[in-house]
Amino acid sequence: MTFDQLMALVSESDTQTLQFPESWTQGRTAFGGLSCAFALQSMLLHCHDERTLRSFSAQFVGPIAPDKPFTLSFNLLREGKNSSQYAATISQDDQVCLTVQGLFAKDRASIVEVPYAQLQGKQAPNADQCLPFVQGMMPNFFQYVDLNLVAGGMPYSGSARTDLSGWMRFKEQTQNYDWTHLIALIDSWPPSQLQAFEAPAPASSMSWHVECLHLPELDAGDWVGVDITTTAAHNGYAYEDATLYTESGEVIAQSKQTVALFA
Repeated sequence: MTFDQLMALVSESDTQTLQFPESWTQGRTAFGGLSCAFALQSMLLHCHDERTLRSFSAQFVGPIAPDKPFTLSFNLLREGKNSSQYAATISQDDQVCLTVQGLFAKDRASIVEVPYAQLQGKQAPNADQCLPFVQGMMPNFFQYVDLNLVAGGMPYSGSARTDLSGWMRFKEQTQNYDWTHLIALIDSWPPSQLQAFEAPAPASSMSWHVECLHLPELDAGDWVGVDITTTAAHNGYAYEDATLYTESGEVIAQSKQTVALFA
């Protein structure tokens, strides 16, 4: 199933039962971007006016097994005049696996106006230089994404650096971009610290926050760029910042993530 087909399974119900195939896993659990997208899609379907996503926060509590039912629950935390706070939870076998909170708000007039940042001098995406999917050696969901690494090393290459830059898109996307596509794609890259590992070892995202600056018009098949910087890594945990941008260099979102390292 493609990403768009999986998102189409989500309904406006406050509580629903879903599942996903093995092909969308990352190790023993769902690809984190997919599980977050399920939760976000539920929120988007409950938002019926011009409020747009402003920020998104997730806590990865436990694994979500494939080919097995899980429960997606939506909760309205607060509905104000201009903003709404939503929460969503994914649970399986009576255990919470993922908690997500989203802030949706209307545009409002303000005397403060700072334009969206523009990144210059970025190398253009190259579809011929995407990371290949190798069954059994890469996460299963890699078969659905094009990841064009521009700067940084491959996982487990013993690199001296822990930052990376690249371009990304879904291979079989049919719908124009919404926030579910972008949230999922940000998380499609392995933790940038894996390139410093000298041999295969696990790493796991624990918490994640995304500031959603704005959603430009992006057609299916357009490339989205990302720069990932490790701000610190010590005592088995890494902290990374990411910036998401269009092919023209217009910044879309900024992300912060906490990663547990097992090497």
